[in-house]
Amino acid sequence: RSLKAPKKRSNPGSQRRRLIPALSLDTPSPARKPASSSGVRWVDGPLRSTQRGLVEPFEIKVYEIDDVERLQRRRGGGSKEVTGFNAKLKILEHRQQRIAEVRAKYEWLMKELEVTKQYLMLDPNKWLSEFDLEQVLELDSLEYLEALECVTERLESRVNFCKAHLMMITCFDITSR
Repeated sequence: RSLKAPKKRSNPGSQRRRLIPALSLDTPSPARKPASSSGVRWVDGPLRSTQRGLVEPFEIKVYEIDDVERLQRRRGGGSKEVTGFNAKLKILEHRQQRIAEVRAKYEWLMKELEVTKQYLMLDPNKWLSEFDLEQVLELDSLEYLEALECVTERLESRVNFCKAHLMMITCFDITSR
């Protein structure tokens, strides 16, 4: 026993500061800075990396606080503008779709009113000015949609009234047979 040299036991808990190159020379990347400008970085860790096996070289990225804040401001401000633009676009698309639906219903009701007026033997020009839309409004505006919905609602009421009147007249008409 006395002939054997005492082994120095390595304490895995003890750590030393050592220099690790920031960049490996075998894998150059255009996104990385050259090794001369970034220098080397101090890293805390065990002195021997062979205990954990072979460790591949790695790079420690160092960000300036000002750069991070600037990137966050740019990302935050841009995303708010994009979100606002997307929301406005979605509202406009929904409004255009609603205008197309109400416009189709309006045109169908105008044809129904025309046919019903013929059955009732009324003047074909009667009530036309009452249901005419003012063309001073922009076709994609919210005001146009509201005016179109209001006129279409009154037109539907008038068509239903005329059809009910036509039904009353034809139900009690016994001279046609």
